[in-house]
Order: sequence, then C-alpha cells, then structure tokens
Amino acid sequence: LLPDTPATSALLLAERVRVRLAEAPPAVPGLHVTASIGVATWSPGQEPALQRLLQQADEAMYEAKRQGRNRT
Repeated sequence: LLPDTPATSALLLAERVRVRLAEAPPAVPGLHVTASIGVATWSPGQEPALQRLLQQADEAMYEAKRQGRNRT
C-alpha cells in the first residue's frame, strides 16, 4: 500500500521493483526471478471497497502477464 501516492508514481515504483528483481543476482544458481505487477488506486470520495480495490490490482497483474510476463 502506498498512501498519498498518485497512480503515475505507483507505476514508476512498481516498475523499479520489477527491474530490480530481474537484475538481482540469483540466490540460487540458475534461478532467474521476474515479476508481473498490477497497480490499482483509490481516492477519497470513492466508495471504500477493499475487495474491489484488490480485484482491480489482481486484474491489472493478470493484464501485465497477458502482455508477456515480467511487466508492470
């Protein structure tokens, strides 16, 4: 969770995390770690539905995977 973070900043942070994971030396020889990350946002004034926010993040992650994995 990134309180008080605009969607564009959240996407940039998610991309940095993805790149760092992909570039990190493997803890196990031959193991290469990648990540597909989804970002969802909630703003004050919107209905506070945690379940809906989690669903949106999940959908965004699967969309990233459909675009070729190791994506934000």
